[in-house]
Amino acid sequence: MAIRTARLSVLATAILATLPFHAGAVRIDYSIDAGFERDDNVLMSPTDPQDSNALRAGLGFVLAEATSTVQANVGGRVEYWNYVDGPQTNGLEGSLTGRLDWFIVPQAFSFTVEDSLEMRPIDRFVPDTSDNRQRVNVLSLGPNVQFNWSRALRGRAELRWIDTRAAETDDIESQRMAATVHAIRELNPTSVLTFSVRGQDVDYRHDIIARDHRRYDAYARYDQELRHLGVGLAAGYSWVDYADGSSASHPLLRGRLTWAPGPRNTVAAEAAHQLTDASESAIAGIGDVTSVPDRLSTASITVNSSVYEEDRLEFHWTHHRQRLDFTLGSYYERIDFLDDTAFDETRRGVLAQVSYRLTPTLDLRSYADIARSEFPGLDLRTDDKRYGLGLARQWSRRWSGALHYMHYRRSGDGTFGDARQNVWYLSVTYRNH
Repeated sequence: MAIRTARLSVLATAILATLPFHAGAVRIDYSIDAGFERDDNVLMSPTDPQDSNALRAGLGFVLAEATSTVQANVGGRVEYWNYVDGPQTNGLEGSLTGRLDWFIVPQAFSFTVEDSLEMRPIDRFVPDTSDNRQRVNVLSLGPNVQFNWSRALRGRAELRWIDTRAAETDDIESQRMAATVHAIRELNPTSVLTFSVRGQDVDYRHDIIARDHRRYDAYARYDQELRHLGVGLAAGYSWVDYADGSSASHPLLRGRLTWAPGPRNTVAAEAAHQLTDASESAIAGIGDVTSVPDRLSTASITVNSSVYEEDRLEFHWTHHRQRLDFTLGSYYERIDFLDDTAFDETRRGVLAQVSYRLTPTLDLRSYADIARSEFPGLDLRTDDKRYGLGLARQWSRRWSGALHYMHYRRSGDGTFGDARQNVWYLSVTYRNH
């Protein structure tokens, strides 16, 4: 199964390679890093802590192009872990996220490729280690047709073939066809109103466990972008018709707000109340990669074929000064699976990050992440606290080094138990820019 997932990523790469990139317009940034990690409780055992020493080598990259023919933004990372001692096995892990738009006939016909490859837990109730992570890949591709009915009114039709693979969780593997039609009305130079209708047919490879279904979404969206304020609001409805004759429906509500009152402060908030699933969530999460990834793209949600109801709220405040960067955030997410209530989960937490430039070449970095997860179907709860501190030294334009320390504390019921972990990591990094 891991081989098939890897082949799908190769397929996405091959598709990208056949598209017309312009050498002079392509920007490729990358970093190569190596380091040594010491972990005093690698399996997060409440009663029998086991040490681990490991060597890590990593490669991260960002590819970007913006021309009249191609617009692309792809970022990824590959890591190899060599465990000198400890209970874990050596392994190669990778992640990739990106989107490419090929404008075959400008303002009329284009082709889109999107890919999301991330690491997800095999068993949500087992500690997050390399032996409990799997590759989940979602590849989406298809044509787009644009209609320009008038200066203020235009349309867009999209057709997508979507393939989902997982290294270990077979029941999520599926293929789907999705078609979307948008009618877009420009109200004024800063605001747009969009009416959208979407339908998709989902065919699982193992439909004894998973349920084939058709899904339909209809919604209206309002977006406004001002100099200091950005607003997006969407409202509609979703319907799911299963092959066995049952059905489900749910309101669709989404909202976003970005506010930059000055050059030093930015506030961002996002909310959602909707039906979704693992594949759709992965594609929806693809965004612009602005810097070379220094860690793998991971997700903590259980990989499950079931459609689920999602309530999500996120808030971030960022403050920037000449030598200080500060971020404070909070989040809430409730996941309610339609088919399997055992994996229902509610998560809430707060996080803070501080970076302070001690000297022109030396940065002090710290963070705190406090979260609570509840599993009502299993009557379980866990509290997670992570605190980190690090020093980063820029030796030259391209070479840097860092020393990081992380303390993790877990308090949990039943399966989880209470445990503590201390991790030290020393690394050296080379960047081409």
